Amino acid sequence: MNAKEIAQLRRQFKKDNSDFFITNIATAYVSNENSSPVLKCFQVTDYEDLSESERTIYLSILKKALSGKLGKQLTEYSFETGSVCQQRLYDLNQSRLKDEEQIRGFVEDFSRNTSYLNGYYLILAACEWQIKDKNRMEDAGSAYRFLVCSVNEVTLTDIGLYFNQESGAMEKKEDVDMHVISSGLDGFLYPCYTDGGADVNHILYYTKTPKRPNEMFIENIIGSMSALPYDKENDCFRKMLADVAGRELDFDTVSHVYGSLRDMVAEAEEEGTPLSMDKTRMRGLLEDAGLSQESLQHYSAVYDKTVGDNELKAVNLMDPEKLTVKMKDISVTVRGDAAWKVKTRLVDGKRFLMIQIDDGLEVNGMDVNQ
Repeated sequence: MNAKEIAQLRRQFKKDNSDFFITNIATAYVSNENSSPVLKCFQVTDYEDLSESERTIYLSILKKALSGKLGKQLTEYSFETGSVCQQRLYDLNQSRLKDEEQIRGFVEDFSRNTSYLNGYYLILAACEWQIKDKNRMEDAGSAYRFLVCSVNEVTLTDIGLYFNQESGAMEKKEDVDMHVISSGLDGFLYPCYTDGGADVNHILYYTKTPKRPNEMFIENIIGSMSALPYDKENDCFRKMLADVAGRELDFDTVSHVYGSLRDMVAEAEEEGTPLSMDKTRMRGLLEDAGLSQESLQHYSAVYDKTVGDNELKAVNLMDPEKLTVKMKDISVTVRGDAAWKVKTRLVDGKRFLMIQIDDGLEVNGMDVNQ
């Protein structure tokens, strides 16, 4: 899936959309008692049997499971050949969540093999989108049927003081009621929506914490963790760049590499397709930055050692918003598209950081003369 396809699908999650509906919704509340999961409640409901306010809440929660940036909060995974996990999700989707025994088996297996610090509320919805012809705005005759799952933290309600109608006084609300946090911890979309239809061989994983994806969730739902977390991708890239460049790793080289990456990511986002850096494309990036052939002769071995068979997602290799330069007592942050204004210069045998000044210079909120 690309960013445009995700955005297009997210737009369907709204009330009074005649092209989109949820058939059934399965929910389960699992508490964590003495480090052991306990299934407190389990329910499969026809979505239309819910009240309007309940439908609004569920719609909002499920939509959030498709939020975030592709490559960070959202990661697409492929299933291994003959995957039991894929078959399980395929069967659930085909049944439209109408087989209660099948769903209970999925929930119980999930609770046994996935751990959360606190209690959680699992929501699984069978959705359908009637795809329109873009030009004539008519029914294109195809329906995209899919599952959306969101796992949300459950915690005690603490509203502090409240007005008690019976006593006529402000009182402390006792923390005995549990409530569901609206933003999910983990979630998934299956099958993926690619090129206008369902792709049963891929699943889109959502995490609230990109630096700490839930490996147990991924192993249980997907079967394998074939993609690196985004911070690990960044670590691999920086180590690879430092090992290849060696003494050639100066300010201009780093600035050029990150500037080129920033431009490549911006172009890819305009096209709506995430950019992956494979071994060949990465070498081209380093050559363009001016690394010598002497440094690049070790490139292949260094890449294989640090990155391996992985392709690194370009969006995860740099911060598109800023360039940060640090030394012992000083830290300078420059907006990403203005990084070209920062240079290093050698003056009287000493290195200086030079920043081009245009109109206006402000120090501690005060305009100063240039």
